[in-house]
Amino acid sequence: MEKFHAFLLFTANRFTENDLKLAQKVRSIGKKFFFVRTKTDENVQAELRKKSFNENAMLKKIRRNCLQNLGDLLRNEQDIFLISNHYSAKWDFARLTAAILDVLPTHQRESLTLSLGILTSLSTIILKRKVEVLKGRIWMVAAASAAAALVPVPGVSFAFDAALILKELSLYRSQLGLPEEGSNEFASLPFSTQEKLRKVCQTRTAVQRGGFLAAYTAEAALEEATRFIPFVGLAIASSMSFVTTYVALKKLLKDEEEAAFLVLEEAGKTTIKELD
Repeated sequence: MEKFHAFLLFTANRFTENDLKLAQKVRSIGKKFFFVRTKTDENVQAELRKKSFNENAMLKKIRRNCLQNLGDLLRNEQDIFLISNHYSAKWDFARLTAAILDVLPTHQRESLTLSLGILTSLSTIILKRKVEVLKGRIWMVAAASAAAALVPVPGVSFAFDAALILKELSLYRSQLGLPEEGSNEFASLPFSTQEKLRKVCQTRTAVQRGGFLAAYTAEAALEEATRFIPFVGLAIASSMSFVTTYVALKKLLKDEEEAAFLVLEEAGKTTIKELD
């Protein structure tokens, strides 16, 4: 057990003696644990029959009960998570995911973040985490662009930048859960959201055809010209390529992020309607 970073202790309905023993064992080896109470949807459905039903009061009562049973093993109510696998957009599912990410080392945290499905958890928390990881990649892609600019062959840098940007755009789209135009998911979205997605799609098409980078033609021309400056020409061209790619990707990611939030909002509304 010592090799693990943290533990998830799951229980449903009643708190048992085994739950307490597991918690005591984890604490005895100096590790952190998250106490997860499952089947929250069943608790809600059962309480709905009461005239005095208050969901927030019911959830607070469950958390308080868990805290009392755990005694001094868990002092923070924030480490108690109420979830339902059937309704991951409700209650503490997203908060639990974020808490798990926070206890991991940097590289593991980033890998797990990119493996999570946005529309599975319907979480703005996870969406923001994904965007932060993707932002962290931009400088690496820009550095690759700068390295390509050091190749003393005209046109190589510009073509390489277009390929890099297109590859990153595909990654952004898959990571942020943006549906393709013509899909059922796309058709179910409001017109305003569809228009936002079309704009993002048009940008990708423009990159494929070279149109998007036309906005950077002056910089590209200057970059090519600087190659012929003795001694420092390639270094200047490399720096310009880095800045151009970095700025372009930052703008593209922002556009895709805005579209992803709109898609996520609509998906969340649909899920909550199904629960009601």
